[in-house]
Amino acid sequence: MEVITTDNSRRWDEIIRSMYAYDFYHLASYHRLDQSGKPLLLYFANGTESLAFPVILRNIEGTEYKDIGSVYGYAGPLSQKENPSASNIRLFHNELKFFFDSNQIVSAFTRLHPIMENQSSFLADLGEVETLNTTVGIDLELPEIDQKKQYSRSLKYRINYLKRKGASVVKASNKEEIDIFIEIYKENMNRVNATHLYYFSPDYFYSILKNIDSCILLAIYDGEFVSGSLCTFCNGIMQAHLNATRDKFLHLSPLKLVLDQARIEGKKENMKWLHLGGGRSGADDSLFVFKSRFSNNYFKFKVWKYIHNQAVYDMFIDGKYQKGTSSFFPLYRNRE
Repeated sequence: MEVITTDNSRRWDEIIRSMYAYDFYHLASYHRLDQSGKPLLLYFANGTESLAFPVILRNIEGTEYKDIGSVYGYAGPLSQKENPSASNIRLFHNELKFFFDSNQIVSAFTRLHPIMENQSSFLADLGEVETLNTTVGIDLELPEIDQKKQYSRSLKYRINYLKRKGASVVKASNKEEIDIFIEIYKENMNRVNATHLYYFSPDYFYSILKNIDSCILLAIYDGEFVSGSLCTFCNGIMQAHLNATRDKFLHLSPLKLVLDQARIEGKKENMKWLHLGGGRSGADDSLFVFKSRFSNNYFKFKVWKYIHNQAVYDMFIDGKYQKGTSSFFPLYRNRE
């Protein structure tokens, strides 16, 4: 197992780009934004097959132990071949366990990429893969007429209504417009009582726009920026990564117009998918219903959970949780 840090971002990204499938969430520049620990790329190669696993190595405060987490978004392990051999997957698991032993790692967790359905097989028989909810994607390889056939009647009506009212969508072209989107995003997070995980510094937005193929789309209504989306483009996948709308314009639902334009931009960039994501907190809620009006292409969002050192894990939770009382993982971080 070769362990690569973001200090060697060229090597990191060369490996990622050699994989069968990947997204911007796997790149060194995105991992560098995570402040919760030390980003590492765990790279295993044997013969003609290889696997790569970007992770965040985190200290468990007040102890000599560590754990593994993942960046915000959809990461998970990758393979150079779509379906690596079972023998190499077993060897990959052995190397992971050796790395975990060597670094006093108690547990490991990663979010998996909904579009990359084979990721679950790379982790089978090591811990647990759990399906949390459903996400939505627009197939950009379909002709536009077929893409829009999947739009719900109410979605088509609202988009046309906004256009008749003079609403339009533009790309943010300067720092002032980027800062307006950041302001709208923060207002949106305050409204939904988001946890600290969903609040990002301005540098987070600037860095994505500088280092990753991306743009901010902004809806204009009555001379004011009212909604927007930070979108990324990588290896055939367009992500509507962060979306937001001003409180006083929620009744107009201008994000529908933004995401419709995102679909058009993705087609121009020869993307295969526009991935809209799913609902909040793992539930098929009103946010999921909103996104499902754009497409009938659904994916399963899964996470991987693995307890490597059960004795220490149990010591950390110290009887505070009964089995089945919380889905949070790892439980000892539930107090943070």
